[in-house]
Amino acid sequence: MDTPTKPDRAGLEKWLRDCHVAFEHCGECEALHIVALQNLDGVVDSRLFLEHYGLLFTTELEIRPMAVLALTADLGRLSLDYPTLKLFLDIVDDATPQLVIAGVLPTGAGLTSAQCANFLSLTMEGTRQLAAECLELDYLFPESNKARSGPSRALH
Repeated sequence: MDTPTKPDRAGLEKWLRDCHVAFEHCGECEALHIVALQNLDGVVDSRLFLEHYGLLFTTELEIRPMAVLALTADLGRLSLDYPTLKLFLDIVDDATPQLVIAGVLPTGAGLTSAQCANFLSLTMEGTRQLAAECLELDYLFPESNKARSGPSRALH
């Protein structure tokens, strides 16, 4: 049985490799970018942060501006359907709206590799399902070609 330990960057990277979760370093931030989720339609970025309080796993979906009202009305239901995820809209004047999906795992008492694997699995699967549902509900920009240079700055 694993002894709970407070994870550091090297330990977190080892656990990701052990779970067969591909990740990348971007050089611009301290996060580990999760490749499998970044390849989903509508995903702008997916990152795992090691914070002082624990693990923060975020994924941003690019929302069609015309779908913001419908998504806002549906946010309560989505939050109930995905209870292990935190959901909120990020709307900035000069950028395309985004739905931010987050999972948080406190690590103050330590963490085992099995607990980390369970957190990663739950968060990644919930994010996949939510992204697929948002795509089906026509909240996202469908992307048949994956040549993405980052979030769009156009409103329309």
